[in-house]
Amino acid sequence: MEKDNFKLHGISFVYHPDSTITEVIRLARKYAKFSNPLLITGETGTGKEQLVRIIHLYSDRPGRLVSANLSAIPKELIENELFGHVKGAFTDANTTTEGLIEKASFGTLFIDEVGELPLEHQIKLLRVIQTNEYEKIGSNKTLKSTARFIFATSKDLEYEIQKERFRADLYYRISAFHIHIPPLRERKEDIPVLVEYFLNSIEEKYKKKITIHPEVIKMFMVYPWPGNVRELENLLYRTAITIQKNEITPEDLPKNFENHHDLDHKIKKLERMKQEIIEYEKHILQEALEVYGGNLYQIAKKLKISRGALQYKIKKYQLK
Repeated sequence: MEKDNFKLHGISFVYHPDSTITEVIRLARKYAKFSNPLLITGETGTGKEQLVRIIHLYSDRPGRLVSANLSAIPKELIENELFGHVKGAFTDANTTTEGLIEKASFGTLFIDEVGELPLEHQIKLLRVIQTNEYEKIGSNKTLKSTARFIFATSKDLEYEIQKERFRADLYYRISAFHIHIPPLRERKEDIPVLVEYFLNSIEEKYKKKITIHPEVIKMFMVYPWPGNVRELENLLYRTAITIQKNEITPEDLPKNFENHHDLDHKIKKLERMKQEIIEYEKHILQEALEVYGGNLYQIAKKLKISRGALQYKIKKYQLK
């Protein structure tokens, strides 16, 4: 595993060996050197676009990074956005235009939410990936693509294949390399790493050094983060800018963080109480077994429980 740190947009990222994000970035840097298609999956806000920037940064490709979110492009315009058109291809086509594939020549084309691509366009995209060839709309001239394709989706593409909304052959082509980013609620160990990165980013951008109270990190660790990494980033930026001091404290957080923190304390208290009850019950049963010499009939009668329930508890607690 690479142990060196690196900078993204001038901001230091420090490796932490026990974090999920470190493993994700390790894979990203490994795959960056290849030209194979890459698929990144994960919920909205998990950091897929940021990961693409890291991949392009370490790919050493001379071209630029070009991005397209298919969920934000009207379906009837997707083909034109990807492939471009020649003058006269359709009404109002007064000039020849570059598509995103051409703009990403010798660089990286990042297609976000590829699961939104209509079936009729999927076969054309498959051809580009298989042969590196395509035509602009209205042209018979075959062009060569030199772009490296990276795809991302928040959808389950295998489920989409079952529903016949996504081509299986395209899926297997675009997932030659695959990186999955789990939601933040499933990788709480990443929270301190990400907080450190975003605070470094805030210092670099706003020349304001912000620290964070240890209790805030504890509150972050129990919060479910429905908006994932994006929610964490927005919260830190918003709070750092609005507070007058240089430390983020629990009082600076929205009320729902305190509510989740209180709920977590209550749940842990209940778990402790439950364990105390179990230990107390084991102690009573063990004492009763000794007092009555293992006579289950007498013990059950004294404790006012059935003999079957008593036998179950003795077995459950492994009492002698």
